[in-house]
This record gives sequence, structure tokens and C-alpha cells, in this order.
Amino acid sequence: MKVRGKTVYVYDIEVFQNVFHCTVKNTETKEYYKFEISKRKNQLKELVEFFYTIKNKYTLGNLYTTEIQLDTDKIFAGYNNLHYDNPIINYIIDYYEVMSNKNYLSICNSIYNLSKIITTSKDDISLWKKWKYMIKFESFDILTMLYSQKLRVGLKEIQVTMQYKNVLEFNHDWSLPLEVDLIDEMIEYNINDVDSTEELLNRCKDQVDLRIAIEDEYGVRVLSKDGVNIGMKILTQKYLEKTGLTWWDIEGLRSPADFIDLNKVILPYIEYRDPILQKVLSDMKQQVVSPGRKGYENKFIFRGLRYSVGVGGIHSVNSPEIIIPKEDEMLIDIDVASLYPSMIIEYKFYPKHLGPEFLEVYTQIKNERIEAKHKGDKVKSETLKLALNGLSGNLQNEHNFCYSPFTVMQIRINGQLLLLMLAESLSDLGCRIVQANTDGLFVLLKKDIYSKVQEVCKAWEQKTKLTLEEERFEAMYQYAINDYIAVEEGYSSSKDRKLIKEKGMFITKVLLGKGMSAKIIPEAIERYFVDGIPIKDTIYNCKDINKFLTYQKVDKKFSVEYNNNLIQRINRFYASTNGPYLFKCEVDSEGRRSNYTNLLVASGVTILNKFDDKPIEERKINYRYYITECQKIIEELKPRQMSLF
Repeated sequence: MKVRGKTVYVYDIEVFQNVFHCTVKNTETKEYYKFEISKRKNQLKELVEFFYTIKNKYTLGNLYTTEIQLDTDKIFAGYNNLHYDNPIINYIIDYYEVMSNKNYLSICNSIYNLSKIITTSKDDISLWKKWKYMIKFESFDILTMLYSQKLRVGLKEIQVTMQYKNVLEFNHDWSLPLEVDLIDEMIEYNINDVDSTEELLNRCKDQVDLRIAIEDEYGVRVLSKDGVNIGMKILTQKYLEKTGLTWWDIEGLRSPADFIDLNKVILPYIEYRDPILQKVLSDMKQQVVSPGRKGYENKFIFRGLRYSVGVGGIHSVNSPEIIIPKEDEMLIDIDVASLYPSMIIEYKFYPKHLGPEFLEVYTQIKNERIEAKHKGDKVKSETLKLALNGLSGNLQNEHNFCYSPFTVMQIRINGQLLLLMLAESLSDLGCRIVQANTDGLFVLLKKDIYSKVQEVCKAWEQKTKLTLEEERFEAMYQYAINDYIAVEEGYSSSKDRKLIKEKGMFITKVLLGKGMSAKIIPEAIERYFVDGIPIKDTIYNCKDINKFLTYQKVDKKFSVEYNNNLIQRINRFYASTNGPYLFKCEVDSEGRRSNYTNLLVASGVTILNKFDDKPIEERKINYRYYITECQKIIEELKPRQMSLF
């Protein structure tokens, strides 16, 4: 792979008290470069020369006095390298002249001490920020590109969820020196991490291309940034251009609030006819809450549906049920288009410490995005969408200059109350609200009142200045509010899978970094309900072992036992008829095991951390286990098939 004409080199490091190793792979030629500092060899000089290019090839001993430049042909990529690998390589380069006069053990100890500081410092980077922000070579971080801070997962979880060929852990106490005879095993592990990182990079090439296009269009550095951070980068830049301010002028701005009176938040025209909702509104107006999602919550039943409202937003509380409209009925999903961005603009819910110019910029971004979408400019449209959506989360981020918890409550509280107004009006017509969640309602109604439903929705739009969007469905198999299968109108066969909306436990594809359960279970359930295919047929006819796999990762304070042996802590496996049970346990300093927990109670398992070519017929899959798991869910759904009347 190339980025701006530069070859991408994927790399990863391993650090012990007495051993340092770095593996680098050229993604174009597939050539490996391995650098080791240990009792066996000292490749410090080769490592520094590879990462750090000196202009006119001056000697490294003259490192601090020569004119230098970054290598123009290489760009390095890693997984979590901005926070770990890069600072350590920068440190090695920075102290090369000192290290070059030390023995291997002194060098490794110095690197190990920095590694320990980084891994134990949490949010305090004061002791090592010099090397975190030092730029001795050009690089980008795939972890920070793909995931916001709250959603980040380790490389082993990535290996599992991208169904990589080899999920490999190196079982060793990283706080202890590494035995020389284990170095080659450690290097094999290091190479596997590099190979899997390269595979991940190839899978997210479109994300790299998007960021390059954004950098060209807006002149900002975003290659290592996730979507929310890209959005904030664009929004910040446009705000600074509008106001003529600098980053240093706004960096420390905030609108903190320890307590928020919801009576001052709620829009004056919100009102209800039903006594139950009137009481909900009255109760909410009396609340004084703290910033955040935890705190005030009100649960109530309104016309047969359980609701929860409060500082965390609105959602219904749903039990398992099947919703299939009769011949004279309709099932529609009514969503508010871009709820939070629209409320920010229409109601002027913005951080007041940033002035009306901020709202002008935000509105301009929305208008530019609509224009780009109409012109088919996908890059600009997607970029500006990130800028619009990135704000709401940062309004509650006390480390962001947009921080304004009062604004968050204005958006979140009024959004749910407005949605309740719509639910009440639709219920008055005789509609049944199937579920309510954040920005929309699933509604079951008689076809002969559809025109009245449209009139209610139009009146709601005029009153709220918000826009509603509608999708029609012919069936919904709902286990819970965020766990369901919904089949759009027009579905005819298994070829129309794009017309099936899957949520939560019913998602049939493994999502990168989002955990992994056995996908044969939701697939069999979906085909049973939607296509009428027996559960056994789907499960017995499946020839893809990936669909039977799940995984478990246990906390570092536990060990994992399989067939009486201690194995790695993260494992990919399937239920089998001839496999032992998989346990987690505690191991004391003398090697005694206790406090066992079975990780899959209903079946023994076969570990499949490394893929092989064994035919699925020879794998001894415990089909009965998967069939039983499907039947449990089906039995909970089937007795509760819903009818409007």
C-alpha cells in the first residue's frame, strides 16, 4: 500500500527487561525487517537508521549537529503506535548517542522503564509526553483512526473479529526477563501481530483514502483520527476562520454546570393531553440534575407500552414479541432526520460561550453538506456529516472547548419530550406504538387511517421545525428494544438480504472490534422466521466454520484452563461433541488453581485459535447446542405474536 506516494511499513515492538524487538513489514514487497537488542545481538544502529533518515547520509554519531529530514519514501503504520510504539522508537532515536555507548542490558532496561511508565501512567503523560509528540518519522495509527477512545479494543480482539487465521498470545510474565530460548517464539508472536495489522490496514483502505481526501480538501491532519475527531477538527477550523481567533484563544473555554434545572431547559410549548404524560412532564420540570447520562429516570406505562425517560434519553422497555401486520394494517418506522443537529440549528441549542458565530458556522456546514450530497460529492458530504454529528458527544466532554452540559440537556430532554408528543398524537388516532428509541417510533396502524397519520406527522413537523422520515416493514421479530429483525416491504427471498434490518443479538455479520458470538444462531433464527427454513436445515447445511465460532477474553487476574493445561487468555472456539470444557480460574504464586468458572456451560469446546484445512464434517460440531440456543429464543418470541386488535 502507498499513501501519498510513500510505501507503508507496518510495525510492532515487544519490550522486556533484557530484550527489545521490532518487526517491520513493507506492505508493497512483503519483506520483513527485524531488529533485536538482546544477549544474542545488538541492532540498535540498524533500527535507528531504518526509522530515521539523515540528510546527505551523515553519520549517526553526528545526530544532533547535522541538518536532518524525515525519510521521504516511508510512512509507518501500527496499532496503538501513537500511544506506545512511536514514543519508544522516538526515545531510542533521541538517546541513540547515549545508548550506543551502553551494553545491550542497559539499553533494554532503559527502554523497559519507559515502557512501564507509559503503560501505568493512564491519562498522565507528563513524564513521557516529550517522546509522544516528538516526530522522528512519519506515521499513522490504525487504532485511533477506526475507534474513538471509549470504543477501542486490543489487537487480539481485532484478530478474532476480523476472523484472522491465527489468534496468538505470548504467554509470559512481561514484568520478568525473557529467557534466551524463548526469544524466537516471541519474535513469531511479534510477526503475527504485524501480519494481522497489515490485514487490518488492507481492510480499512477506504478509511485511509477518505482521510487523505479530507486532508487535501481542508488542509488538516486527520490520518490518525476517528470520525468524531475528524468532525471536530473541521468544525474547529471553520469556527476559527469565522471568528479570526486562534486555537489558544478557545482552548480553555467551557460552560461548566454542576447542577441543571430542567424547568429552564424544557421548551415552553411542550404539552400533553393525557394525564399520564402531563404528570411525566410536571415531574421532569421539578428536577435539578447533574451533567451526564446517569441520574434522573422516570419509568411509566402509556397506552400499553412501558417507557423510560430522563437524562439518558427515551426508550421503551420491550418484551419478546412478533409483529406481523394483517392485511388491513401497516407497520412503519418514523424517524426524526438528524435529530440532534437539527435541534441545535432550529432551537439555537449551542454553547453560548462560543457566541452566535458558532451557530452560523454549524448551520453553514449543514447547508454545504446538503449541497454536496445533491452534487454527488461523497467525500465532502461524508466529511461534513462527521462535522455535524461530532458535536453532540463533545458538548458533554469536559476536555473539549465546546463543553456545555446545559446545552446537552436542552437537546436530550426536549428531543424525548417532542417524540412523546408525536407518540401521544398517533396513539389518539388508534395507532399502537411498538417501540420508541431516541429519535424514532415503530408504529402499527390500520391502513384506513394512514392519511390521518400523515396529517399528524405534518402538523408535528410544522410545530417542531423538525423533519420526519418513514420506512415500511412487513414483519418485526423483536426480542428487546435494541435486539430485533425487521423486514422491509418488498422482501421476496433470501436474495433481498439488504431489505432486512438487523439489530443487536440478531446481527448476522461479525463487526470489526464489536465482539463475536456464533453467527449461525441469528442466521438460523432469521431464516426460520423470514424464509420459513427449519433451524436444523440452516445449521446442518452450513459449511463455514467461522459461523460457529465465538470467543472469550478473560481479565489478566485470571488464567484459562483447557484439558487440564493453562493456555492463553483470549481464545476462539466452537461447541463440539468431543472437546473438553473451557474454564477460567485463579492461579496463586505456587501454581495452585482455584475458583473455576465454566466459560461455556452447555457444551465442551474445541479451540480454533489457528485456522486449518480440516473439513467441517470432521470437526465434531455440537449441532444440538446451536439448535437448542436457537430454540430458546424462538420459544420466547412465538407465544407473544402481536395483533393490533
